Amino acid sequence: MSERTEAHVDLLDAIVAALNLPLPAVEVADERLYYRLLERRALAVRIVIESNRAVSRDPRLAADAIRARIAEEPVTYTPFKDEKGGEVR
Repeated sequence: MSERTEAHVDLLDAIVAALNLPLPAVEVADERLYYRLLERRALAVRIVIESNRAVSRDPRLAADAIRARIAEEPVTYTPFKDEKGGEVR
């Protein structure tokens, strides 16, 4: 893979990491927190991508910015646990 392709793959990985949240527990409060976090992260991804297109067009900078935003807003709700295996989904 070329360096440019690897940078774009890294950007896509950062976007997936930002938007791939664990499902919330069945409590209403957890569901609200899940949707709020998903909305904030989706907005952050959109802003970073739009800014990157307008300013630098460097996918590595965008990937780093997205990861920094993820670190600022971690999952704070209770994730859903499968009753059969006890795993978080």
